[in-house]
Amino acid sequence: MTQLIKYGQKVETFFDLLGNDENAMTFSLGWALSECDTLCQKLAAKLCLDDNFSDAMHLRLQEYEFQKGISDIEIVDPGRFHIVIEAKRGFNIPLPDQLEKYAERLSSNRDPKARKMILVLAESDREEQWLPQHVPANVCQIEVQAISWKQIRDMAEECVGSATKRSEKLLLRQLIDYFRKVTNVQNKMSNLVYVVSASNNVIFKDLGTTFIDVIEKHQRYFHPVGKSYPVDPPNYIAFRYHGKLQSIHHIDSYTIIEDYQKPFNLPNPYPIDKHYLYELGPAIKPAKEIRTIDKTKGFTQIPMSARRWCFIDLLLTCDSISEAAVKTRQRLEGD
Repeated sequence: MTQLIKYGQKVETFFDLLGNDENAMTFSLGWALSECDTLCQKLAAKLCLDDNFSDAMHLRLQEYEFQKGISDIEIVDPGRFHIVIEAKRGFNIPLPDQLEKYAERLSSNRDPKARKMILVLAESDREEQWLPQHVPANVCQIEVQAISWKQIRDMAEECVGSATKRSEKLLLRQLIDYFRKVTNVQNKMSNLVYVVSASNNVIFKDLGTTFIDVIEKHQRYFHPVGKSYPVDPPNYIAFRYHGKLQSIHHIDSYTIIEDYQKPFNLPNPYPIDKHYLYELGPAIKPAKEIRTIDKTKGFTQIPMSARRWCFIDLLLTCDSISEAAVKTRQRLEGD
């Protein structure tokens, strides 16, 4: 079969033609809801609506209203429901003033019988706790609910079995594949290791806990979400200190934290920006000493706090982390 390539990437579903930003994800969901009645009814059940959507229901994409913002998706079912969906990519949630604009828009709806609601779509942690904890239950007396992109994908997977039309099944499978690629999930095919440095600097003064203690005593690691750090959690993470590679760990699970107090039993609050908190699997110890750099082979010096990506096989077989990083880059460029 002939392959379609867009910007150097293979197009595997027609949703891929839209891209992978928030608008693309929003349009993809809107199209799927408009074409798949089973997905619409699954959404109604997820939102605990008293009745399913009727045949009079219609969807609006990026509807603009003066001084009341642009909605991503609106579900309008006259006399029954009016739902504004605000979709975010990653662990971002709409600001309060944005939700207030949507609440004002819904309050001005002249349909007195319609149940009015704001639905926030974004990423959440694996336990599906982070998102609902950070979205208010109501804004200006308008109900607010939150669903993660993973839950949307799970709903689509459930609908594949119950859909009666072949066209619906095909669309749902393509939507599932698309969301699996663009949402914040760990790449199970990846053997890349995120190599970070650690030190004996004290991070929690009340307990005298160092960064190395967090790894060795707590079997954890944390870092900011995005900025110069990964937006998507890696499968594997490795630690270097004292001039050499110490261990490699599978990331068994992760969550989002905004305060160190509870995870580390600190006596006082310690608020931070959004951080990933990783639970580390058993340490994989290198069979030989793998220095950070190998001056004899002339590989580039790695700055003290710099982070590198390395394939796990190269990391365990090369003589230094710097060599593994260079060969990893060469392999990726060759692909």
